[in-house]
Amino acid sequence: MSENTTQDALGRWAQVAGAKAAQLVRIVAHDEHNRYTARPVAFDAVGGTELVGDDTLTLTNLAEPADGDGDVPADTDAVAFDAGGQWVVFVRPVTPAAFAAKVTASQGQAAYTVKEQVATGAGTFQDAPGTAELNAHNLAELTLGPGAGVEADTIVIVLAAPDNGEPPTIRYVFDHPVYAKYLD
Repeated sequence: MSENTTQDALGRWAQVAGAKAAQLVRIVAHDEHNRYTARPVAFDAVGGTELVGDDTLTLTNLAEPADGDGDVPADTDAVAFDAGGQWVVFVRPVTPAAFAAKVTASQGQAAYTVKEQVATGAGTFQDAPGTAELNAHNLAELTLGPGAGVEADTIVIVLAAPDNGEPPTIRYVFDHPVYAKYLD
């Protein structure tokens, strides 16, 4: 008769540590900058997670700048690690890969400021709540001319793409034709 020896490495690591070194948590509130309040969670019988106990932890999210605004939404589950008495997580904010945006101004040289939009009906949009203007480049203009060809209030689909920096920075691009070629 064989015995199931499959175990999760994180569970074994937490068991052998002298003090609780890791804990599954749910972020329940943003405190300030990259600090959050969280509560312990455990897996339920069907594989979901549920809150356990009334304890709270103060977490520092190492994936965000210490002086920036926190972007991790409440109800995000994570593994928190005790780093010398300070609980830390590494949760990158979720960034949509592509989204509708309104061009708000041209910066010249194929660069624009855009603002994320939400659909409000068939063919109508409004500014997404809590979003700021972003810098985006029009791929169609990068090699075809001097730029500044997209009118303000034009709705475009913007793609978020990481650059090759360390750590990578998210860059925003869209492809909106502005120079038409006509056949004689």
